[in-house]
Amino acid sequence: MKSKSKTNKKIMKNYNWEYFKSQVNQKLSEPETKKFYSQRKVDVEPVFGFTKAILGFTRMSVRGIDKVKRELGFVLMAVNIR
Repeated sequence: MKSKSKTNKKIMKNYNWEYFKSQVNQKLSEPETKKFYSQRKVDVEPVFGFTKAILGFTRMSVRGIDKVKRELGFVLMAVNIR
């Protein structure tokens, strides 16, 4: 099937990206790293799931570092209260 576009398209491969991606995959396949990330699922991920699903908090409603820190503080206080 022919493309609708009249111009030729180039596909460029970023070899730096591929190199770093393979480095990360190699690091993640090590047993020590797997153990660390499996613990992360237990400790961290449920908190984010709770804030998104139950509290409905998916993005900040303010701008500026100080205001964002304050708003996130309120959300985390609500998480800690439960």
